[in-house]
Amino acid sequence: GLATRYQVLLWDRRNTGASDIYFGDAASEQELWADDLAALLQQLQLAPCYLGGGSAGARVSLLTALRHPEAVKGLVLWQVTGGPFACQVLGVNYHVPYIRAAQKGGMNEVAQTEFFAERIAANSGNRERLLALDPGAFINTLRRWNTFFYYREDTPVIGVPEGSLRAIQAPILVFEGNDDIHPKQASDAVERLAPNVEPTPAVWSGEEFYDAYTGRVPGGIMQSLYPRMVNRIIEYLDRQESRQPAQAGA
Repeated sequence: GLATRYQVLLWDRRNTGASDIYFGDAASEQELWADDLAALLQQLQLAPCYLGGGSAGARVSLLTALRHPEAVKGLVLWQVTGGPFACQVLGVNYHVPYIRAAQKGGMNEVAQTEFFAERIAANSGNRERLLALDPGAFINTLRRWNTFFYYREDTPVIGVPEGSLRAIQAPILVFEGNDDIHPKQASDAVERLAPNVEPTPAVWSGEEFYDAYTGRVPGGIMQSLYPRMVNRIIEYLDRQESRQPAQAGA
């Protein structure tokens, strides 16, 4: 929908989709993704541009704006994550099953988990990359990355403390949250703390989210819910673009 009016870049973050598996020694996978995105935008000569995403995409967009403000023209955020429940659920889901698999049977056991089997199916070289990892180092990396998701009272958005939200100068469109992973308190914190924010109501209900998220209703979140945001996002981008000289990307 957005591509009917703007150039859109979709990308597979490292360790997702068809990208290569690569862990490195960074304190946080989320920060790695932000650094990767900024490098990708520079390489493709698309910076500065608008970054948009929901949930993990919102976190990466915020972190990129903090770590690489020169690459960011503005942010469009939905399903902002925050609060104790989201921290607990996401920290466990992202890391614990693979820590346990490595403890049980090394990297071969990790390769057989549903998530990493999908990475291998999408990119056959990922099997060799995964099996070449030391299980102990892999476990330590995931434990380190898990600390990013620890709940902290001064961090209303996962991984983004209050002071960091205040430092983001880029204009932000933020959709209101309305479920227990993406609560209203998190989107409210962005609105309250960042200096240049335009809030907008959610375009689906919490019940509709859980229908799609749990499979009670066919279609999935991206197919059944995300298209509802298109007109609102385009209207916002058009207004932002009318206020500044033409630059690269969208």
